[in-house]
Amino acid sequence: MKVFLDTNIFLEYFEQRREYEAVGEILGAIEDKRLKGFVSIGCVYTLAYLIRMELKRQGVHRPEQTKRLRALLDVILQLVTAVGISHQRLRVGAADVAFDDVEDSFQYQSALQAKCDALVTINLRDYSGADTSKVEILSPVEFVGKYL
Repeated sequence: MKVFLDTNIFLEYFEQRREYEAVGEILGAIEDKRLKGFVSIGCVYTLAYLIRMELKRQGVHRPEQTKRLRALLDVILQLVTAVGISHQRLRVGAADVAFDDVEDSFQYQSALQAKCDALVTINLRDYSGADTSKVEILSPVEFVGKYL
């Protein structure tokens, strides 16, 4: 099964929020090759920025900051595959009125382009207008309950 992870899934895990354990189960299933994990390239950019800001907040400065950032990104990119999005899908995503947040529309289009079976997100309401006949939209807890 191919599962697309929204950017907020990693924040949920790193910050040990409410659905941390379910996210951990999903990441474990990806690591064990029971699932194939995907993220958007935009997710990687966002994570790089957020990780750098967190390291800076913790008082970690360059070049140590860059070293740690690269190490964390390497772990993530060994686990999941980052997928691009075509220019046409960017145009569709930018124009899709089913989404209030265009970035979520791009995530959805990335999941479609990668032919994922499910998109896992913390913010289900952000995808309430998505066509779920093309890709199932689930929270981590829902995904674990249904598939793991």
